Amino acid sequence: MPNNDDILNEFTQREIETLEIYLAAKADRTSISLNEYIASRVAQGASLQTIEQDLIDDLVNNGRIFAEFRNAIRATVSGTINRVRDSQIFIEDGIEAEYSWIAILVNTCPDCLELHGQSKTYPEWEDFGLPRTGITVCKENCRCMLIPSKIAVIDPIQRKRR
Repeated sequence: MPNNDDILNEFTQREIETLEIYLAAKADRTSISLNEYIASRVAQGASLQTIEQDLIDDLVNNGRIFAEFRNAIRATVSGTINRVRDSQIFIEDGIEAEYSWIAILVNTCPDCLELHGQSKTYPEWEDFGLPRTGITVCKENCRCMLIPSKIAVIDPIQRKRR
């Protein structure tokens, strides 16, 4: 049976691999946005110097293209940090324990509302999908947590789904 350090190393390695995938995808999307912007501006008759200045302004002033990239990176890194934190909790409490999906009931996405209160073991959640892994519409922005079911207080959801 693997010890806690081995389990933590495995979790951490998975998160590093996932982070690499997410960051590459965010960079690819930004590249597509840049190519689209440049091509459309050239088609509209803008000079390369004007386009270059527009992009520098966008970068410096947190404009549409680069702000989108920064926000995506921030959310991705934040999600990764929170998942690493979560993995330490799962190791301490045991991965075979039951965990309840607890939605933070502010600006909760419909997927998380649906999952709120469901219980599974960690391996079952891992197979289904953990918070902040992209299985919900809120993706890495998810604020939900898996709490040991033995201590989870599951409040009823007080609002309607959108």
